[in-house]
Amino acid sequence: MDRRKFLVVGGAAIASIGGCQLANPFDRRDRIRIEGLLGAIPSRVINQFESASQQKIEFKAENLPSKLWQELQNYPNIAKDKVPNLISLGDGWLDQAIAQSLIQPITSNLLEKIPQWQKLSPLWQQSVTRNNQVWGIPYRWGATAIAYRSDKLKFDITQWADLWRPELNQKLSLPDDAREVIGLVLKKMGQSYQSENLVENQDTFIKLTQELKSLNSQVLTYSSDNYLQSLLTDDTFAAVGWTSDMYKAQKQNPNLKVVIPQDGTSIWSDIWVIPKGEDAIAAVEWMNFCLTPAIAVQITSLTEAVSPSSELDKVPASVKADPIKFFSQDILAKSELIAPLSASAITQYKDLWTKMRSGDL
Repeated sequence: MDRRKFLVVGGAAIASIGGCQLANPFDRRDRIRIEGLLGAIPSRVINQFESASQQKIEFKAENLPSKLWQELQNYPNIAKDKVPNLISLGDGWLDQAIAQSLIQPITSNLLEKIPQWQKLSPLWQQSVTRNNQVWGIPYRWGATAIAYRSDKLKFDITQWADLWRPELNQKLSLPDDAREVIGLVLKKMGQSYQSENLVENQDTFIKLTQELKSLNSQVLTYSSDNYLQSLLTDDTFAAVGWTSDMYKAQKQNPNLKVVIPQDGTSIWSDIWVIPKGEDAIAAVEWMNFCLTPAIAVQITSLTEAVSPSSELDKVPASVKADPIKFFSQDILAKSELIAPLSASAITQYKDLWTKMRSGDL
């Protein structure tokens, strides 16, 4: 699943921030090694943690969630002292990481050392729980959204159905992602963003295939990483993608509008996970720190995503007024986290996706 495998506008591929400037670069004892996303954690947070905990952090930042997933897969092949104590992982890769034994669960005695975990809503706790085991700690979230060129379209996009309008014929970009595309069509039909059995109701399935076929005829390109370039260079007028990178694109082009469809959408999260065999004690203090109210406010106010903390009272009013970060309760109630599917359901999604992309619907 390549969900949220997007291109970040600007920034080096690998950067060290915060407490990475070592007095002795060869002395790495008692340092917490963290690998995360570039820009996802304000640099000041590193310094604040070091001051509060009296521990040093060695932080390596990557600019793509997919790069972090690739590095996690490669950890069994690299030297022990190069493996981080914890790493940021997009929620779309969590089940694969568990299945491939790349990460370890956070045991109950470790959860006791993360008091902020107890304050998270059941929604976020359940999102990282599999078979009564907790596999990570979510620290920020965002949504699937639509970005469009207001200078090219004479109407405002407000719902998924607008993607079928004739003005967007061959001017639309969709993610190269079966779950997202089939999900948005289901949502447009008034169904859940995800279904465990697509073919259970034949009338619904027939309608779904018809809608997918007509949507496919609208699409110029399927891309999970380069869709912003085509939008900014006028090749497309609308694109479905993720709020975190759309914020960056808006800064480049004030004619770019971003909207959360009023039908509801999918919600993604980035989570801290512990590579298998690593010292979990070193990781839990950082996990808890990221969810403390003061840090949650900074993540929400200074980055392109929102902390899952329920204690965001001190987030500036200007940030809370942002309809992309803090969209209406009505839309939020209609939105869903992407949940794991059974093997049979995954096969149904893949088969339908393959037929659509090959024009066989």
